[in-house]
Amino acid sequence: MSHILKIMIECEIVPDKATLRRNSPVPLSDFYFSSLNPQFIQENTLILLHPDFTEEVALKLADEVPEVKCVLRGSPQNVVGKLDRDSQINHFEILVGDDTQINVMRTLLGEKIVLVKNQSRHHIEVAMTTEDKLVRLHNYLKNNDIKKGTAIDAMCGLGALGIYLLKFGFEKVIFNDANPEMIEALKNNLDINGIKNGFEIHNDAFEDLDAGHVDLCVIDAFPGVDISEIKEKAEKIADNVVII
Repeated sequence: MSHILKIMIECEIVPDKATLRRNSPVPLSDFYFSSLNPQFIQENTLILLHPDFTEEVALKLADEVPEVKCVLRGSPQNVVGKLDRDSQINHFEILVGDDTQINVMRTLLGEKIVLVKNQSRHHIEVAMTTEDKLVRLHNYLKNNDIKKGTAIDAMCGLGALGIYLLKFGFEKVIFNDANPEMIEALKNNLDINGIKNGFEIHNDAFEDLDAGHVDLCVIDAFPGVDISEIKEKAEKIADNVVII
């Protein structure tokens, strides 16, 4: 990271007195495994994000720093994807490299869930955060003695929660997301995790989804989004509603 910051100073996108703590780009690995053990960055594994990156800086970083795999222009404070049904789809800009990232989550079922994403298009969330969501979903199912039936993964994103429900024993999961780009990523992740049947896929805002009555609805919206209308609909169509 010191080498990266040195290049950013030389290219004058950060001040001469820039520090690693205050001025470094966001470092993202191309592989995350949920573990308490340290994760080491190797050659061609590091994805960098910064709002002031230029093509010149990106090429220099990729050429001089062996660990750099991809350089993105964008702010981590901005939402990537589709915030709600009225929002546009937002991306980070790929300046150089491949932004593919793999996340591997352990589960309380003893099975792993693998998610493949593109960091320029998909919300920043590392494996440990997703794994925590899976634990909360598992505990809800156990504490409320919900064992099977039909479920809706209302804002399914890459599909982790819905995939978990199928592995848990649900006969059917309805995957839904308002972002068509997420639907394409979902299909890939279903295949990667060996999910061949027992699901439907919808590309709708949840408020507009016509899926009938279900046993469970799982809501995992972007942080800060007003979900009052979503929650109201979920409670009408589902016997159980869990907000992750």
